[in-house]
Amino acid sequence: MKNTKTIIIGILSILLFSGCSLVSNTADGGVFRSDDGGKTFSQKVKIDDKTSIGSANVLSLAVNPQNGNEAYVGTKTSGMFKTTDAGETWQSVKISQSASTPQKIYSIAIDPKNPSLVYVAAIVDGRGLILKSSDGGANWGETYPEPSDGSFVLALAVDPSDSGKIFGGTTRGQIIFSENGGETWRAAHEGTSAITKIAFDQFDSNLAYFAVNENGLLRTKDGGKTFDNLGEKNVLNLSRQLGSPMSIITDPNREDWAYAGTSTGLFRSKNGGDDWELVKVLNSPQENAIRGIAVNPKNSEEIVYGASQVFYKSVDGGESWATTQSGGSRVIEAVGYNRQDPSVIYIGMNSR
Repeated sequence: MKNTKTIIIGILSILLFSGCSLVSNTADGGVFRSDDGGKTFSQKVKIDDKTSIGSANVLSLAVNPQNGNEAYVGTKTSGMFKTTDAGETWQSVKISQSASTPQKIYSIAIDPKNPSLVYVAAIVDGRGLILKSSDGGANWGETYPEPSDGSFVLALAVDPSDSGKIFGGTTRGQIIFSENGGETWRAAHEGTSAITKIAFDQFDSNLAYFAVNENGLLRTKDGGKTFDNLGEKNVLNLSRQLGSPMSIITDPNREDWAYAGTSTGLFRSKNGGDDWELVKVLNSPQENAIRGIAVNPKNSEEIVYGASQVFYKSVDGGESWATTQSGGSRVIEAVGYNRQDPSVIYIGMNSR
């Protein structure tokens, strides 16, 4: 009888912790897609007729800037997946030769100029790594390892005007920088709090922002030579006002415009981070933090974000908002537009 119980428990453990859902209609994770600008969403998680990514918890989402039907998702325990048909089907992406599935895929960065170049920040066999693919995810090589177990790379960003320049941010509070596509790296900044998100300005790539866990924002205006603590620069004490930043993005159509989603609200800067204004939202960020934010690549008046299970959309620059339930019990972790057809929006779901 004892052996029977052990076998049953083992089977249940496989079903609960497997990277793929065996019963996709009972799993509300993975990716949802809207084809009508966010009015409705449907789950898109199929791998084949028997398996799906419906049980996966998404940590990162990246949409090919030159082909919105192609996207990657990184998960908490299930590895990485890619779609080439707008999410109708997914395929597993093996980023490491290790036999074990990567523990976490924290960040995915696609080169805007050459989308065949893809970078990921992952944990493989307990070690934090940056890996690079030059062929759209078919083959991977390690470009940067963290020096010890327990320290990980959480954020990546590729310069929109120079494919060789990449920023990375670590749990140790270090910002690392490469000028040659990850061949070599240097320490650009040393801090004490984790760097969770990074965003380049789309018109001036010397300008970049860094979300610091529970400690506001950092900014560089000279391509990583020096950094400003925006909390110290801002007369409103921005670091305290922001609380803990969950997301930072820049406007794809307006130079110097940036948005920060935090545990205390949605903030916007129109002058490269010198000043920030609070954008009025419907939800209470203290209760449900703003995690995924995106701006329509063809219309800057359209802003979208996710908080808890609700998708919010404004078409008037944040003056008013429409809401849509995601259809699941998990939190909206990431949001991404199809740049060629912005009526298509992807959201990645995560249990928190």
